Formats: sequence, C-alpha cells, structure tokens
Amino acid sequence: MTRKQWLIAVILLFVTIVAWVVFDIFHSYSKVEIPQKVQEVIEPISPEFNTRGLEN
Repeated sequence: MTRKQWLIAVILLFVTIVAWVVFDIFHSYSKVEIPQKVQEVIEPISPEFNTRGLEN
C-alpha cells in the first residue's frame, strides 16, 4: 500500500471509531419509558405452586 492509501485507511478508521463512540453515548443516554399498564402486565408471577388445589 502506498502512503496515500494508508492515510485514507487511517482516516476512515478514525471516523468509524468516532461514530461508534458518539452512537454509544447517545444510546446510553436515551431512555425508553414503559407505560404503567404494560408494567403491570409484565410483572413476574409467583413461582410458588399451589399443591392443595391438586389434592382436592
């Protein structure tokens, strides 16, 4: 590779890394709010199993 090709490759690599960092920072600061009804629906259920109902 010639010196000019190396320079182009380094510039493209630098631009890629800067874009990656900027998008990562943007992604970490963006927040998605879940509506209250959806939060109620996706709450975990109790892992306890009612065996008295099976005995009857």
